[in-house]
Amino acid sequence: MRLAAISDIHGNIAALEAVLDDIARRDIDLVLNLGDCLSGPFDAVATAERLMALDLVTVRGNHDRMLFDGTAGLWESWIA
Repeated sequence: MRLAAISDIHGNIAALEAVLDDIARRDIDLVLNLGDCLSGPFDAVATAERLMALDLVTVRGNHDRMLFDGTAGLWESWIA
């Protein structure tokens, strides 16, 4: 079985599409999404829609956890 892992997309739909195009050209049996999908300065909505349509096995990354748990801004209290 051939696996592909994607991660740290951070809302970058253009990079995601490029990686998915590359995966499509290979004999991949399963794509795993290792998280950190949406946070970042890019297009989170388009990225979320694209990822949901793919129905991938997905692990929630630390950025995803912060977004969903409402702790996204708390990291600022940790820096000196």
